[in-house]
Amino acid sequence: MDDQRLNRREFSKSALGTAFAISSLSSVMEACASLPTAESVHSDPMPVDPRRQAELSAGNVAPWRAIAQLARLAPTPHNTQPFRIRPLNAQTAEIVGLSERFLPEEDHGNRYVASAFGIMAATIEMAARACGLEAHVAPAQSIDVAALHLATTPTVLGVATIAGATDALADPALLDIRRTSRIPYDGRLVPEETWAKLRAITGSHGQRLLEYSSREVVDGTLELNIAAVIDNLGLTREREEIRHWYRTGPTPQFGDGLWEKPLNQSAFEIEMAFGSPRFFRLPIVRPIAVHKYLNTQRGTRHIVLLCGPFETWPDLVEAGRALFGMWVGMAQAGVYIQPMGSMLTNPRYAGEIARRFNVTDCWLVMRAGYSEVPPRAPRLASILI
Repeated sequence: MDDQRLNRREFSKSALGTAFAISSLSSVMEACASLPTAESVHSDPMPVDPRRQAELSAGNVAPWRAIAQLARLAPTPHNTQPFRIRPLNAQTAEIVGLSERFLPEEDHGNRYVASAFGIMAATIEMAARACGLEAHVAPAQSIDVAALHLATTPTVLGVATIAGATDALADPALLDIRRTSRIPYDGRLVPEETWAKLRAITGSHGQRLLEYSSREVVDGTLELNIAAVIDNLGLTREREEIRHWYRTGPTPQFGDGLWEKPLNQSAFEIEMAFGSPRFFRLPIVRPIAVHKYLNTQRGTRHIVLLCGPFETWPDLVEAGRALFGMWVGMAQAGVYIQPMGSMLTNPRYAGEIARRFNVTDCWLVMRAGYSEVPPRAPRLASILI
């Protein structure tokens, strides 16, 4: 970010560019017409045929209906919700992935969606315990992670098995309390004993949690993140891939994707980002956009890194379980996070993270702290197929 004073010639050029961009807003809005709105998004994007619907309504599938009702709250990249539960009988269900909901342009090698399966597996197991059932999700033995997005039919990623009843109940409210908070935090430090518990959780899955609270590190990382966000908008293929998942209008009860209120971004900002991404790179506009975005992150006191094995299918599943365990632990402690993936999907910024923090295996950067209860992102009405 360059906040140096502009000379007269630079100011003239940037002002002309800004005036041109503002005068072109009508064409920008026209270019943004393809952004989904509340009225254009259906809550059931994968309709089930009547015969299968009757099977899913049968009494022996009731446990899976109860589990799925909670498991659909699992977080996924850009809230794409690519996983479905496909019951085979009262005790067994396949967990499948829908390739049309993957993000191969941004998620190079499909590693993040593969780790999200680990989150879904852990969520299903917790949802089962909340229903008084013991369930286990076994990942598929062999998955070609890099080719996942090429599948033309749902890919079986694992099998969930209900073993029976359990007294080790889980609190279902934690699945809703666990949310991404993109609103300002209140500036309080999270106590060290909380971080110690979270490090133990991630460590049990072979991952390292690194936490930083110095003002220099926090501010520098937030600034690096918004720089990555703006620069990544210039990557056409990635931008057009995620455009489909950004939504404007009132947040619906059921749905998917990233909506303006949970995002803490206005419809205008979303429309401009995708309709005219170069607008935010104009010399006079960029610092204004940076300042406004950073204002939504005021009060941040912690930067958190997750580091560890993140290459093979087993490693990715375990990494997802680590993230889910950490997230639930944070929910219990009243701590919120906002993952900042833009830095790590861009090789240039990923290299800068590695340099600044002296790590070579970081796969997630987050801001963390206390905030008011953030708006809830919608989930699909059902993930049973």
